[in-house]
Amino acid sequence: MKSQDKIKQDKNIMKKNTAKNITNKKAKKKFIDKEKAKELTLKAAKILDDKKLEEIKILDLEDITSLSDFFILATASSSPQMKAGADAVYKELKEEGILPYSESENTSESLWHLSDYGFLVIHIFTKEGREYYDLDKLWLEAKEIEFNNLENKTIKTKKTNK
Repeated sequence: MKSQDKIKQDKNIMKKNTAKNITNKKAKKKFIDKEKAKELTLKAAKILDDKKLEEIKILDLEDITSLSDFFILATASSSPQMKAGADAVYKELKEEGILPYSESENTSESLWHLSDYGFLVIHIFTKEGREYYDLDKLWLEAKEIEFNNLENKTIKTKKTNK
């Protein structure tokens, strides 16, 4: 009986997510050129850094996939930190008129939070989730954009080596 309750709960969450996604997709899409996309991606990475997320990696997916222009991979020490990071990025990008097309639900058991902004997909993991899903290895061919020193504008692009 408990498993049926769990299935109903999961279906309700899926319905809620679907409704949320449809609502966001109905919002007027804003065209973002490559330079603006990169600027907003760097801003999002800085926000995650300010929230003390670790192992932040920006991947430039040009010439690799048409899914998105950029991915951000980041590691949180807990589920609440995952949510705090995602919420902070959401708030800042919303001020720019940018809303996600889709976001995953965050629960206390979540290993991975995903926010899809079209030009940018943000993946925030727990340490266990980062190791398990290993997107770093999956997107090995992507160019990594270093952002560690945003204040000094020493942003450079390199090929990932992991």
